[in-house]
Amino acid sequence: SSGINAEYGGWLLFMFGLIFETAADYEKTVFRSHPANKDRFISTGLWSISRHPNYFGEMLLWFGLWVASVPFYTSPLQLLSVFCPTLTFLLILLVSGVPKLEKAAIEKWGKDPEFVKYMAETPCIIPFFGMGKEIVNKSE
Repeated sequence: SSGINAEYGGWLLFMFGLIFETAADYEKTVFRSHPANKDRFISTGLWSISRHPNYFGEMLLWFGLWVASVPFYTSPLQLLSVFCPTLTFLLILLVSGVPKLEKAAIEKWGKDPEFVKYMAETPCIIPFFGMGKEIVNKSE
């Protein structure tokens, strides 16, 4: 019974993450399609609660897949597979995703008071939580 709950919970987490990531990507595509937004940063919709909502969704979907698979493990060693979504999370947060994008954004809009306010008030990854703000400071 708890295995079924974990499986369904994992798939729900996966679906939520997929929808969240897709919605964030769609919002950004629509924003960029308007000529008036050329050279502007997006801070509306999901981008108002996270500076990288697409990455947040991606992280959720990978952790969701892991959670959904746990009930099918036949050996405690298989739990070590949690390193896969954890590595994805760490790579996005510390290496390939956030630091590069944050650095480029600071170079482009760092003197814009609205952007400075957005950076100060909007969580980096996890909506409504400030996790990751210290990453920005390191990239300056």
